[in-house]
Amino acid sequence: MIQSRYTFKDRSVPVIAMAIHNGHRIPNAIAPYLSISDADRLREEDPFTGRIAQQFTNHIVVEGSRFAVDLNRRRDYAVYRKPEDSWGLTVRTADFPDEMANELLNSYDNWYDVLCYELDQFFEQHPFLIVLDLHSFNHRRGGADADPDPQEDNPDIILGRSNMPSELHPLVEDMRILLNGKTFGEGSLDVRIDVKFPGGNLPRFLHDRYPGRLICLAVEFKKIYMDEWEGSLDPRAFLDLRRLFYDTCQEWLACVLAKRDRA
Repeated sequence: MIQSRYTFKDRSVPVIAMAIHNGHRIPNAIAPYLSISDADRLREEDPFTGRIAQQFTNHIVVEGSRFAVDLNRRRDYAVYRKPEDSWGLTVRTADFPDEMANELLNSYDNWYDVLCYELDQFFEQHPFLIVLDLHSFNHRRGGADADPDPQEDNPDIILGRSNMPSELHPLVEDMRILLNGKTFGEGSLDVRIDVKFPGGNLPRFLHDRYPGRLICLAVEFKKIYMDEWEGSLDPRAFLDLRRLFYDTCQEWLACVLAKRDRA
């Protein structure tokens, strides 16, 4: 039930970018049991993060919606059943069958099985992998015409490190230093660590399964490159942000691998 695109153009490169909340597709079988509008779903998804991931030689882009099954939640909470599971939104109809929920959880298990299989193939060539877990977040919760939410709690990019071993924290700080203050639009990027979004289940799962063998960095982009209420893209801002992030990542990745080689 989870539609994903796996693209590995060069397995000699030990980097994989992932956009697991990129998707909007809902399986036909569960569509009748949705009680959330298409627009509300899109606003809470991470549209266009797949395009950021696709810049990297190796990437995984999920086309299925998190409102079918959320790959960044622990299994017990991966299928939204109650409003408290999904920011107060009523996602399912009252007659959503348990059998359907179980099928979605089976697809969750299968997706993680495939992910581990693919990572194991990379580990045959590399002692250490870098995984970029790409997301986006809203900053105009008050409405389309309201002022943006305060910058104090909504930096332009958030790096999550709480779901990784503390010995990897200096590598995250290296990335923050490289990104913070970069020119974007008429200003400069505000990049901070563990504000609002410290990282979800994917980084936790990977660090637990492959201790000392990878870093999975959660990256949250504020939707400063789009209209989060209309779902429309600002092409110039998006292109600039994509290029800036990719170029900075190349610096950071070289730094990470150099430090690993010296360890």
